Amino acid sequence: MDADINSGGDDIHIGHSDVVVPRQRAPRVRDAARAEVLVRYARLMRIGRPVVCLPSRAELSGEAPRRQGRGSDGKVIYPDRESAEAAARELERLGSRALRAYMCSRSRHGHYHLTTDFVAERNRATLEMRIPRQRSA
Repeated sequence: MDADINSGGDDIHIGHSDVVVPRQRAPRVRDAARAEVLVRYARLMRIGRPVVCLPSRAELSGEAPRRQGRGSDGKVIYPDRESAEAAARELERLGSRALRAYMCSRSRHGHYHLTTDFVAERNRATLEMRIPRQRSA
């Protein structure tokens, strides 16, 4: 069978018939359950993808000092603390590390991000791991 790809690259024509198979794009979502949590709680673009936090043009050009370090670039924006905390609990149930919500210092109107909660991570450790054991000589 011959396969021709049209000039736009959108469709594949198979064989001599007029059968057109739409080109499949690779899925960008790695975990559908986590994606559903983001769609439910995060601030979304018109196309349905979550909005992420990026530095302003002034910060990028050096005209204004950076309000946050580079570690917060690209983090998902949650509109309020309640939705961020609800997303954190659901993501934890799906197997992520303990998360906590914090207000972004870059935002003018107060949006929130999630970060790892190391105190809760430490408290998750079992009692056996926290009790020191006597070493044998």
